[in-house]
Amino acid sequence: MTEDPLVGLLADLVAIPSMNPMGRARAGAEYSEAALAGHVADYLRRHAIDVELQEVAPGRPNVIAHIDAGAAKTLLLEAHLDTVYADGMSFPPFTPAVRDGRLYGRGSCDTKGSLAAFLHAAVTCAAARKSMRYNVVLAAVADEEYKFTGATHAVAKGLRADMGIAGEPTRLRIVRAHKGVTRWKIVTTGVSAHAAYPDRGENAIYAMGGVLARLERYAAALQNSAGHPLLGPPTLSVGVIEGGQAVNVVPDRCVIEIDRRTLPGESTDAVLAAVQKTLEGVAGWRFEPPHLIAPPMETPAESPVVGELSDAIRRITGSVTFEAAPYATDAGVYGSAGIPSVVFGPGDIAQAHTADEWIEIDELQRASKIIMALLSMH
Repeated sequence: MTEDPLVGLLADLVAIPSMNPMGRARAGAEYSEAALAGHVADYLRRHAIDVELQEVAPGRPNVIAHIDAGAAKTLLLEAHLDTVYADGMSFPPFTPAVRDGRLYGRGSCDTKGSLAAFLHAAVTCAAARKSMRYNVVLAAVADEEYKFTGATHAVAKGLRADMGIAGEPTRLRIVRAHKGVTRWKIVTTGVSAHAAYPDRGENAIYAMGGVLARLERYAAALQNSAGHPLLGPPTLSVGVIEGGQAVNVVPDRCVIEIDRRTLPGESTDAVLAAVQKTLEGVAGWRFEPPHLIAPPMETPAESPVVGELSDAIRRITGSVTFEAAPYATDAGVYGSAGIPSVVFGPGDIAQAHTADEWIEIDELQRASKIIMALLSMH
């Protein structure tokens, strides 16, 4: 496709499907990170870098690699292996194509572009380890798009570093704060009956109506709260509702799923307690335990990872821009584990998950140069 080894590497990554099944009944090699993890591991081994595969779930490994440069500090460079589905894409999703300075394909932007940039920069610098400023832990992790289990598993298995960069499409900007997310279900129960005799039953959907009315008011109050100076207010959204068996049966169960975006300093217990208080006086509901807790992240502006990455960006692009993000990333997991982290990478989040996903090749190349500058600065 190209003589540029970085672009060729990204094309190879895009050509290997690694879609996240997202908890649904989708199976097959294309709904697993295994093939891509194997390719990444082989790439690193060919460059004489020590590699470990960690099985997070059956067929879903992390790739963890170490470059010992004899440095005093260790830098984590991380990007996730998984992508969202490729349903409805406007071109063959796993046949990477270069057109008009862009590389098209599922995952090219989110976030195989970051993975390629980090890998290329690390192996290039590893060829002259004595000039590297940091030891490096390279992590290519599973299941970021759904439950962040790859990053969580890596930390539980002992991943440690003095600072970290989580690769996501930030347009080469530094994200030093982002929201977290807690997701859980609320269930209302009733008594089923024939719809011709609704008085003989108890309608769980009607019961959920009372819950929804309270939650709508609470979500509006959250949206209007003062919030965080960088991230704004927390938010709550009811994104899924399911209930009933058939139209002629009074439903005995109804379920909603809540997405609550959290701010630095908010605890899961406090978030749940506030919603419980909001629903006081409404009968017939219960919480299911949260099925996702992804922590928020805020790294101080004076943190070394912020300052040193900023210097590297200025060396390559001339200026640096900071921003905050309303979404969650693996950086929250690492920050919570005591690794001060930021989010950084090539690509625009507006292109992530889209039907024509692409990444600017020029930005991809600059991202890799920035990481090389970071690793080799004196």
